Amino acid sequence: MAGNILAPSLLAMRPRPTPDEGRRVLGRALEMPAESPSTAPLPATAEAVLRFLESVSRRSEVELYLGLFRRLPKESFAIIAPGAPVIRQGQGAFTEQLRFLSDLGLAAPIVLGLFDPAQADSSRDRLLRRLEAAQLDFAVHFPGEADLTETLRSELRAGRWPIVQLAEDSTRTADAPLSWLARLAEGLASRKLVLLRRRGPLRLTSERSLTIAEKNQLSVEAGGLSLINLRTDPPLLTGQRLLRKEDATLFDHVKHLLESCTDEKLLVSITSPLDLLRELFTTQGAGTLVKRGTAITRFDSFSEIQVDRLQQCIESSFGHRLREEFFATPPLAIYVEENYRGAAIVHDTEAGPYLAKFAVDRVAQGEGMGRDLWQVTSRDFPSFFWRTRADNGISAWYTSVCDGMMRLPRWHVFWRGFEPERVPRLVEHALLRGDDFERPC
Repeated sequence: MAGNILAPSLLAMRPRPTPDEGRRVLGRALEMPAESPSTAPLPATAEAVLRFLESVSRRSEVELYLGLFRRLPKESFAIIAPGAPVIRQGQGAFTEQLRFLSDLGLAAPIVLGLFDPAQADSSRDRLLRRLEAAQLDFAVHFPGEADLTETLRSELRAGRWPIVQLAEDSTRTADAPLSWLARLAEGLASRKLVLLRRRGPLRLTSERSLTIAEKNQLSVEAGGLSLINLRTDPPLLTGQRLLRKEDATLFDHVKHLLESCTDEKLLVSITSPLDLLRELFTTQGAGTLVKRGTAITRFDSFSEIQVDRLQQCIESSFGHRLREEFFATPPLAIYVEENYRGAAIVHDTEAGPYLAKFAVDRVAQGEGMGRDLWQVTSRDFPSFFWRTRADNGISAWYTSVCDGMMRLPRWHVFWRGFEPERVPRLVEHALLRGDDFERPC
């Protein structure tokens, strides 16, 4: 059997993803389950928006995120903070993106003057003219208003776009508006804060910075950082001076904001107005996603963890029920996020360490938890192998991080860190394993 397995036409060492596959960024692609739920029928305008989004992503992926947003309270979708240059020079593109969101039944507070309060008045006037022309319902507010959070909640539930203008104040410190914004996000239980700037994501300074970033498993896409984990990445970013001065300052502001917020689930995205929808509705994203990070603990036995919660996480991620006998196999290692929203399970086999399960609960998708799990697993196991179904949505990302792979009609088998002479045995083992889920084979 081993001789047939390694047919040259099927084996690829150190493969490069094709342009169609795209490079799935670490920490984002792993959030996509194998099957995505569809949403309820949409109005014609929303259908038109979805067709537009299909130009940058799969429809199933867009519908997954749209479904997640729709399950949130209206006020928890996002907060959007555009810089003055965005309003001054990119207001047309920005307003178009807001129109698209409105057609999808989504709205968010727009905060003006977060980093440029002296230009907040002119930004407001320009934006309001555009919103009126686009026939979007809006209302203007200021931070000192009584019951502001409740007012915003009511307007968002009614489909209105609240504009919150931060006034210029000579007494305020640089961190004061960030602390206020953190409190607002907490009050609205916001899922994401989106900072819009013309330059888009945080960018590295040089080729040397790119080399250092990739060596340390930072998520890099097109010269910019795709994902930053505040639990692990800041020492490298600041110590090595990987970011441009302006970007380093912005990162410090974002770090302060997230540390000021008690809700650890809040995410901050830094992107351009042209890429707003792509950042919100695609796994790969189109900006820099900054997160507090997750605490992941290694265990050596199922007796040390809550198996029922682990099972729920896996079944939520894959969309299928696990067979009862799955937990009868003793694990070599189990990695569990502190709230059981993500997990990885490694089995000891005669062929080597086997990544039996790699899962992120659907409620945690888009938070970069996949990258965190991958980092700790690959740190402890320099060599391991795994498989996915041929139609699994994250196969393209797996292709970008493996040392080698084999494509077969039913399964794709991947490996890292193995000498070539060991590959036939591990591929054979992967193909002979039974299905862990209760579904037709």
